[in-house]
Amino acid sequence: MIQTLLPSWRSYPLWLASLKRLTPLEAREVVRWTGRNDLYFLLRYLLHRKDCEQTSLRADWVFARCREVQAAPDGHLDLWAREHYKSTIITFALTISDLLNDPELTFGIFSHTRDIAKAFLRQVKEELETNTELIDLYPDVLYESPERESPSWSLDRGIIVKREGNPKEATVEAWGVVDSQPTSKHFDRLVFDDLVTIDGVNTPDSIKKVSDRWSLALNLGSEGGKKRYAGTIYAFNDTYREMRQRKAAVEPSTRRQKMGLRRASLL
Repeated sequence: MIQTLLPSWRSYPLWLASLKRLTPLEAREVVRWTGRNDLYFLLRYLLHRKDCEQTSLRADWVFARCREVQAAPDGHLDLWAREHYKSTIITFALTISDLLNDPELTFGIFSHTRDIAKAFLRQVKEELETNTELIDLYPDVLYESPERESPSWSLDRGIIVKREGNPKEATVEAWGVVDSQPTSKHFDRLVFDDLVTIDGVNTPDSIKKVSDRWSLALNLGSEGGKKRYAGTIYAFNDTYREMRQRKAAVEPSTRRQKMGLRRASLL
C-alpha cells in the first residue's frame, strides 16, 4: 500500500476501511507511519478530536490548516480568530507530531503568563498519559506509565518522553514570558501561544513590557532552533505588530500563496 497524504478529510473513512485487507501487523505499521506524517490524521483519529468534523465547514477549515501548517510549520505568525483551532493544531497536535518523529527535540511553550502556558502543557501531558492507543502505537517514544517511569512528568518541571539524550531541558516545558522566564535553558522549538492577552494591551507601557520580554525570550532558543507563533490580535500596536516590523515571522498568507490556498474562515 502506498503511504501518502489523502486529498480530503472525506477520504479517511474509506481509507481506514481498506486497511482491513492488510494483516494486523501491516495495518499497524501503516497507521504508525500515517500518525507521524499526516497531521490531520493524528489530530482527528489518533488524538480523537471528533469535533474537527462537527460541520463540513469546520472540517474543511481544520483539514486545510493542518495541511498548511504541516507543509511549513516554523517561522510563521499565525494570528487566527478565536476558536479557529490555532492552538489545537500548532501547540497541541504539531508538538505531539514532532516529538513522535524525534523524541530528542525539546519544546518550550511560552505564553503571556506561566499559568496560560501550563494549560497548554496540561493538554499535551494528559494526552500522552491517557491515550492508550497512542501509547500502544509508539512504545519507542511514549511511556506506558509516565508518572511512574518518566524522569519528569509534571507541569512545573515539564514532561520527558523516552529519549537517548539527557539535556537539562525536558521534552516539553511551560513558561510565562512576562512572569517566569527560565534561565540557562535553550529549546529546539519555541512555541509562543497567547503571548498577547487583553490584559497586556491596556496601556503603552504594558504593550512595551510584553514586547521587551518577548525579545528576551528569543534567547531561550537553541542554535538552529525554530519558532512558532499562534495568537489573536487585541490591539493595533501590540507585540504582534512589532514582530511584523522586525520581520521576526512570516505572515500565513505567504505560506498559503505558495500552496495555492485561498484565505478562509469559520466565521
